[in-house]
Amino acid sequence: MKIEDILTTTSFSLYSQNLKSFLEQYFYHTLMKAIFFALLIALSIANFSGTDVHELTQDDFNAKVQDQKTFWVIVEYSNLSSEQRTQVALAAEALKGMINVGALSNGSSTVLRVYSNGQAIEYPGEWEAQEIVSFAFDQIRDFAFKRVGKVPKKQGEKTPEPQIDESDVIVLTDDNLDETILNSKDSWFVEFYAPWCGHCKKLAPEWAKLATALKGEVKVAKIDASGEGSKTKGKYKVEGFPTIRFFGAGEKVDGDFESFDGARDFNTLLNYARETNRRLKPLFFEQLVNQQQFTDNCLKSTGICVLLFVPHIYDCDQECRDAYLNTYRETVKPLKSKPLVHFWSQAGDQYELEEQFGLSGAGYPSVLALSPKKQLFSKMRGSLTSANVDRFLNNLLSGKEQVSRFGSVVPIEEVKN
Repeated sequence: MKIEDILTTTSFSLYSQNLKSFLEQYFYHTLMKAIFFALLIALSIANFSGTDVHELTQDDFNAKVQDQKTFWVIVEYSNLSSEQRTQVALAAEALKGMINVGALSNGSSTVLRVYSNGQAIEYPGEWEAQEIVSFAFDQIRDFAFKRVGKVPKKQGEKTPEPQIDESDVIVLTDDNLDETILNSKDSWFVEFYAPWCGHCKKLAPEWAKLATALKGEVKVAKIDASGEGSKTKGKYKVEGFPTIRFFGAGEKVDGDFESFDGARDFNTLLNYARETNRRLKPLFFEQLVNQQQFTDNCLKSTGICVLLFVPHIYDCDQECRDAYLNTYRETVKPLKSKPLVHFWSQAGDQYELEEQFGLSGAGYPSVLALSPKKQLFSKMRGSLTSANVDRFLNNLLSGKEQVSRFGSVVPIEEVKN
């Protein structure tokens, strides 16, 4: 048989097709792997693309930095925040043509160093372009002074910062922030910060002073939200540092907070915290049950105490009573930021109090308002409707409601539920 006949046989034809298919698949997968690794390399060096920062490999670093008598500012990094990356790029732009700025991915830690003749000097300051540039020039000046035998004298060297007493600042973590705040009925003023953030460091003494000033009014806290895996960073919309959020008193739900965007000086922060705390305070509307409760929340108050007297349960069942209480509660909710404290009482439970202000026998429900500080009182006229309650309270607040004087309030009877 001739060779031509062998090559045209069916078996050899099938063998050729299989070999061709195998080679095509082999070269396809090899090409895909090459493209994949090329993309990985491209992505790994894309951190500073479009900036004046030189992306370095380990070989580049050895040849250009460690083995040369030149100055370099090198950021060795594992993970860089967008703000850190921005500040390094700005420093590189400022130092262009004078000092090289490079970046080396080391996969383990993040540190910034100045290299002189291959010797590293770690940068201890804030990740801000101006500070990085200043530090780099300090190293050049020191090196030049040493060449002429002079001891370097730092110009404008900063004096050590005074110790900050942060004992009143509550330190939260990524793990306990939600549980601590959402389960608390207190007001919270929280700073989300990063240890390397210059603005956060400038805020620290103001924040510490604020925590002391607001002690007993608003809880002042801080949390390091700089970690790449920080749960709070996304949940509380932290896009830069410092970010400051206010959580009002009372029951809380996820996402129920206000953002502070004002000036970060002590007085501005203090005024904002107190005003927001007043505005977001929960509605106080409780059954009047004892003297201590009345003294703490009414007699010691500088505002107005409003008492709603509802019919006795024998005259108005639970559904009837709840309807009165709900009508009143929903009407006064929009006024919760006003200097008003609300109580309710069942007819007859505080008989002496009702007698003192002429409410017994006048019909229920009825509403009585007291100003203990001014020793003035007023009674609402008309039935218990939203319109009447709203008119009565707004007239009181604006000084338009008719008032009368009283002396001291009779003792409050203890009510056992």
